[in-house]
Amino acid sequence: MIGIVVELLISWLLLRLIVKQNLSVLGFMPTLTRIVELIGGLLWPVFYFCAFEYIVSLLVKNPYHQNPAYHIPNFLMAIGYLFRSVAYEDLIFRGALLYILIKKIGPQKALLISAIAFGIYHWFSWGAFGNPVQMVIVFLTTGAAGYVFALAFVKTKSMYLSFALHFGCDFATMVLFSYDKGMGAQLLIKTFQHDPTSPGTIVSLIVIAVNFVGFPLITWLLLKYMLPSSAIGTTVTASK
Repeated sequence: MIGIVVELLISWLLLRLIVKQNLSVLGFMPTLTRIVELIGGLLWPVFYFCAFEYIVSLLVKNPYHQNPAYHIPNFLMAIGYLFRSVAYEDLIFRGALLYILIKKIGPQKALLISAIAFGIYHWFSWGAFGNPVQMVIVFLTTGAAGYVFALAFVKTKSMYLSFALHFGCDFATMVLFSYDKGMGAQLLIKTFQHDPTSPGTIVSLIVIAVNFVGFPLITWLLLKYMLPSSAIGTTVTASK
């Protein structure tokens, strides 16, 4: 938590020195709209990944079941870890620096820079650096996610929705379905170590494609068409 406090202090200093603003421009003040965005942003990725994993488990005949060794203290520790991790990353990639970039070079370029930086960051945080194939996959997947998280900030002028989407993704993948091997087995685990059946090459390729691009693509469409289009380039504009 000390790191997050330091980030907030640095963010305040950067905003004051560069754009003569304070932390309020990051949309921390809770409002009814922002609370709704927070709840919706949390529920959407959980719904998406639960539906995706359920369908895949049917295709490979390898259902999930609750981990018998997983208890409430384990769950609370995982939630605390995720909160700190997501808050730390969002303050870097969807906080003061993104706001300053939007003001200086415009939202479109700022979104791309944020997404690229987020993708490169995960080369190191996920230990992919040095493996070209993994680097490409990690860059594309996390960069796409970073783009829609940043777009949520631009659209809402608040970190609530971007944080919620990010936290919801990590919660679903890491806590519900144990994607992160470093965290160990979490709430749900597969019945068999290896899938009993293969759905075939074509279906497998479709599943891989949906796994990599499905969530960021659908989220981008939801942000583009469900939130006011005027939010980009008018509510937060580049300085002349």
